[in-house]
Amino acid sequence: MSFLNSSTEVKTTTILKPHITRSHVLRLLHNPSKMLALNPIIKSHSPLPDSSSKAFFTRVAPENKPPTTGPEQIVPVYAIVESTDAESSEGGGSWRGGWAKRFIPESITYETSMQNTEEGMISITQAPMGVQSVTRWTVTEKPGEGLVLEKRGKVTSNRMLMTFIKTTIQGSYEKLANDFVIELERMIDEEEQEKKKESEEEVVVEKVT
Repeated sequence: MSFLNSSTEVKTTTILKPHITRSHVLRLLHNPSKMLALNPIIKSHSPLPDSSSKAFFTRVAPENKPPTTGPEQIVPVYAIVESTDAESSEGGGSWRGGWAKRFIPESITYETSMQNTEEGMISITQAPMGVQSVTRWTVTEKPGEGLVLEKRGKVTSNRMLMTFIKTTIQGSYEKLANDFVIELERMIDEEEQEKKKESEEEVVVEKVT
């Protein structure tokens, strides 16, 4: 890493409720559209061609590249359009906060990869001004605690921007982790309601026949 750059790391830990299963968590983590939609400052996202994935990972550190053994793995990469509105930025799950208004226009475009893993998901973002973030979501079972969702992030940028990034990144990561759990609860509730509806319909059919 260049002496002109700096990095910071953040972590959030969430103990999940007993009715939430590992399958529930992975189903949401492995749904790129829903994961991207959790960030309120993302205005739009669109998948890029497979060739973009190869080019994207040439700029990624070796430890963050997808496995090279076995068949070639194409990790989806998305073009993201993100709002830099100060009100949205302060509460969003971004690597920055409202300070961005001082440096960049009303919206920016960058690339993000979403790599599924057995334990969760790895998201890598390459943003303007040399900012790169790597976020690892993992779900594990810990004795006495049950399922635990961990979110670890590392952001690298030039030293000037890092001063501002550090002021908001922990809060942004915590908010995104909280929003993830809210969406997870909503998803589970919808599934339960659908099962209940199907069960009631089966009872009605049995009575008719």
